[in-house]
Amino acid sequence: MQRKNNQNHPIIKFISTIFVLFTFIIAQSADKTQSISFYSGASIPVLGLDNWYGSTPIYGIQYAFQENDVTEIIFEFHYHKYNHGSIEDRKFKWIVDYNDYLSKEANAHMIWNDFILKSRKSLRDKTFTFSGKQFIPTLSYGIGFYNYTHRVKGLIYPGQYNPPLDETKLMDPITDRRVAWGGNLGIGGYTAINEVIKLRIGLNYHAAIGYLRSFEDWGLFEVVPLQFLTFELGIVYTY
Repeated sequence: MQRKNNQNHPIIKFISTIFVLFTFIIAQSADKTQSISFYSGASIPVLGLDNWYGSTPIYGIQYAFQENDVTEIIFEFHYHKYNHGSIEDRKFKWIVDYNDYLSKEANAHMIWNDFILKSRKSLRDKTFTFSGKQFIPTLSYGIGFYNYTHRVKGLIYPGQYNPPLDETKLMDPITDRRVAWGGNLGIGGYTAINEVIKLRIGLNYHAAIGYLRSFEDWGLFEVVPLQFLTFELGIVYTY
């Protein structure tokens, strides 16, 4: 019975966090401009993470309130999943016969669920016109919790010593699940479609204090920190 109660604790904490955030949002004074934004785009791994994965779609939501004429405070959540890690197509050299072997059942993927708090500055003095629309550039910076799960399975166990190699003898599946601190920097801008709808674009750099363990037999080494870019295109509703 005690185990069941303990398992409920993360759910209770999550609900409490959502409740506090919702209360904070509702409590904002009416004289501050608020907005909800939905976006999609591409997540592009860089600086080591790109040895493992290629780019993948990203989906996100932002709530923002106007602190002053220049600055917005933003709460953001985004999700992306890297599929088909490069280890699936890599071979390892078995030290017994020096032949290369491919793990035909190999599978690797990485899921991210990230919660970010950031400040975005509108550079109104840098406004320019494009295709008849005024475009206002922005700069942003922030911190957040980067929650990732990395799973690798189906690899042939390379530590065998008796030939021939038993290709059905596999390593135990490996799962690395962590919540890492991180930071982000971004550039972008927006243009008004009408009085309440804006079109927003952005390019952001993210760095999380996490790591991917090495798989040296497959030529993949430890990656730390974890870094990626996000290119975003979104619709903003202001109220």
